[in-house]
Amino acid sequence: MKPSMCLWLCTLKISFLCFNFSVKPVSSVLHSYSDHCFSIVPEPVPNSEPPGYEFGSFGPSQSGFYYSDGDFRVVSSNITRYTNSFSFYTAAVSQTEKDGVFMIEGSFELQSPFVLQSLLYGSGSSKGSVSTPHVPPTVADYTNPFILKLHGFWYESLGELCMVGTGSSYLKEGTLLTPVAVLKLHNINTSSSITSLITGTLESLSPSNDSNYFEPISILLFPQLNHKFTFVSGDSADELSDGSDPEKNLPVYDVLRGRSFCSKFTSLVFRTVYNLQYTGCRSNKKCLPRDGVIANLPGSMSLSAVDCSDVLKRVQILLTFDDKTKLSRHDKRFDPNTTLVGEGIWDDKKNQLHVLLCRFLDIENSWSNAHVGDCTTRLSLRFPAIWSIKETSTIMGQIWTNKTVDDSGYFEKIVFQSTENRIDTLYRSKYEYTELDRVSNLCTEKKLARNKRQRYPSPKFSGMRFSISVKSSKGRTGWGFADALTVNNQLYKHTHLMFAAINDDFERLTRWEPQGRVNISYIIDIKWHTPPKLTNEGSASIALDEKMEITAEGIYDADTGGLCMVGCRKIASIDQFGNASMDCDIILNFQFAPVKGFKNERYIRGRIRSIREKSDLLYFHPLDVSSVAYSREQARHTIWTMDLEIAMVVISQTLVCLFVRSQLYHSKRQPNRLPFTSLVMLVIFTLGQLIPLVLNYEALFHQKNDQGTVLFQTGGWLEVNEIIVRITSMVAFLLQLRILQQAFLSRSNNRNGKGLWFAEKMSLLVTLPLYLYGAFVVLLADRGNYRCDTVLLPTRPVDYWQRSTWDDLKSYAGLISDGFLLPQILFNIFSSSRENALSPSFYIGTSLVRLLPHAYDLYCDHSYVEYKGTSIYANPAKDFFSTAWDVIILIGVLLLAAIIYLQQQFGGCCIVPKRFSWRKSYEKIPAVGQS
Repeated sequence: MKPSMCLWLCTLKISFLCFNFSVKPVSSVLHSYSDHCFSIVPEPVPNSEPPGYEFGSFGPSQSGFYYSDGDFRVVSSNITRYTNSFSFYTAAVSQTEKDGVFMIEGSFELQSPFVLQSLLYGSGSSKGSVSTPHVPPTVADYTNPFILKLHGFWYESLGELCMVGTGSSYLKEGTLLTPVAVLKLHNINTSSSITSLITGTLESLSPSNDSNYFEPISILLFPQLNHKFTFVSGDSADELSDGSDPEKNLPVYDVLRGRSFCSKFTSLVFRTVYNLQYTGCRSNKKCLPRDGVIANLPGSMSLSAVDCSDVLKRVQILLTFDDKTKLSRHDKRFDPNTTLVGEGIWDDKKNQLHVLLCRFLDIENSWSNAHVGDCTTRLSLRFPAIWSIKETSTIMGQIWTNKTVDDSGYFEKIVFQSTENRIDTLYRSKYEYTELDRVSNLCTEKKLARNKRQRYPSPKFSGMRFSISVKSSKGRTGWGFADALTVNNQLYKHTHLMFAAINDDFERLTRWEPQGRVNISYIIDIKWHTPPKLTNEGSASIALDEKMEITAEGIYDADTGGLCMVGCRKIASIDQFGNASMDCDIILNFQFAPVKGFKNERYIRGRIRSIREKSDLLYFHPLDVSSVAYSREQARHTIWTMDLEIAMVVISQTLVCLFVRSQLYHSKRQPNRLPFTSLVMLVIFTLGQLIPLVLNYEALFHQKNDQGTVLFQTGGWLEVNEIIVRITSMVAFLLQLRILQQAFLSRSNNRNGKGLWFAEKMSLLVTLPLYLYGAFVVLLADRGNYRCDTVLLPTRPVDYWQRSTWDDLKSYAGLISDGFLLPQILFNIFSSSRENALSPSFYIGTSLVRLLPHAYDLYCDHSYVEYKGTSIYANPAKDFFSTAWDVIILIGVLLLAAIIYLQQQFGGCCIVPKRFSWRKSYEKIPAVGQS
């Protein structure tokens, strides 16, 4: 068959299949609707009016939840394991010839839990708005694993909707199914309230033995449009109030700060987890608005918005108690047994959000008959205006019931508070110091040495907020933040970027002046490192890191740099009811580094320790803390130093190219001397240039892997120089490779090659054991401890640089490259050569290039903080850098270069004492070769 004919037939077949797939659902819908929906909503004839995208309280895009008793086998288990949410998208709403009956076209979709949209219906369309219909994909895929294209009718007066259709289902095995189903929904009215709930079923129309068949599922949705706030009004505000003093709560305009009510509450209230404290329940009875004994009391809850009104400051919410039985944090399945629905209103007089909550009823085995009732639960939410060491939650509230003790469903009051302290909400908030007497007793005043006056950071210094690294005496490590909350009676206006420090009067001081002592408070969050745990299947599970939250207050002495505070840490879940308590027997001591001409001494160091007895259950071992405070001038100095080091790297690589080129020119002018060049030396020299290229020179600049560090935001200068260094390094490597090739060919063609190869082997036999012995010593002396040279800027968590064995071996390789002339010296000795095999500009110039980083390391005081990757020129990851090593390497490299000069002037054995008898006998080897 001709190829063109085959292609035409394949195209025709594909077109026929696509046409069949698109037409089959329409014909099935027309025949199935009358069979399954006629008794609910008779099928009228649509008229020619333009379609809309909303009907009743049903929005153009509606989210809901489903429940299935059986196996929902047409959907991948990976989807049903984590979520029971679905979305219904209205494609068209058309009027029909019968009043109050509308033809509806839409799609029913299940989505992957990782691409689900938020349940915030307030962002949806409203009546009169212009909406764009959702266009579902033609075939299901992994992000939309189950799609039904439905067609049916809605009876407005009855609130009934019946639709039938077909679609596609994509399983994880790659199987594509075509299920056919009927969707029946009830209670879709023109308006909705707190008790309105849309329920229904989705049933398969395929035979039970068909692969497309699935068990019936029940459906539950919240109306999206035309919601009327009915239960909460001004008359019931007193009943919903928790009785707290309005003066101790922030007014709403201080919380909103120019933003709309719904926008601020969505980002602040409805995206926060709240810890629960049960005040009076015993034996897990009367603890929650549920009947009976609860096996696992939830320790937290969350709030989400269903609808919101900016004008009325009212909101419809869902309250979800945390389910401890869920095995994964990705489990987002909706459970009406642990969820309450309610309406809330902000009370400007009491500065509280009052919420009335209702339960879901009749949900035992199916949700198709579920309804909302038992609206006897109350909730109040407020933003505390006064903080203290024991009360630092941004949001606090209570949950209670108006039932009596003997009523079914009665529970004791529950107190909740936010788990995150959002400092940006503390506008006009106040802090009360309650532990200053204890601070005075526990913290001794450090006397100022008048003859050694040093400048320390001012309390206004932007570095008073700093990241910390923590290490316990047991070897456990962690990182966290120390946030200055208040200085005296004013909130600490910290800056997120060190370059944005405003009005830092301390940096403008030109002479020492007494700063005095100030009261200060801190919030310290520490997260301990927790390694992943292996599951039974062999895969790694992500374990939640343990946290330590400490609120502290005390005194900072700006004349000595000492910070001493008393702290309280939160102890969570210490009893069976999940109630939290405080451990306030903690003392914190920090010492800020002095500043000398805008140069600090690297670290803030401190210790957190418990003052309890070691036998106490709340006692913990002392924690050593270190961090970095960084001023604006110090940052500028560091950036300037980095630019200098980058330029030095570029210049050094360029000089290497020039020196290697001079050796090539020297070999071209005197080709008879080329065989006397040590091949071992050239191999070491070439590998020393190749290794940085293989290990990726990007790591030298650390730019692409650390975009968030302020230090590296230099406008692309690093990337430009990275390209330049890459190019020069590659050119130098190619030139060195060319020298190695020429030396090998010249040696092979030399008539004295046998003697020269013998000398080469002897030099290799000496150098190889020497290098291996050095590597063995490095392995024995491997420190393997955390090296605290690497602490990121205050905008990032602390990062540790563990000096591993691999790091030490890379530095040792740099040491071998520094002594690249050693094999040439041994070769000259064993061959008794006095040929000028190496150009003076090559071995002297290259030696100076290897020495410059060590000379620079000795010269620089390194007063700025050394970050991993910022030591670009004197890089400790590529060589040994310390005062001792710098001196040793300087002397050693200069000595090797001097020996090469003497050997090329007086012979290779000029440095060997004459009393060694083997010298004279070995000098005869070249003569034997010539004879």
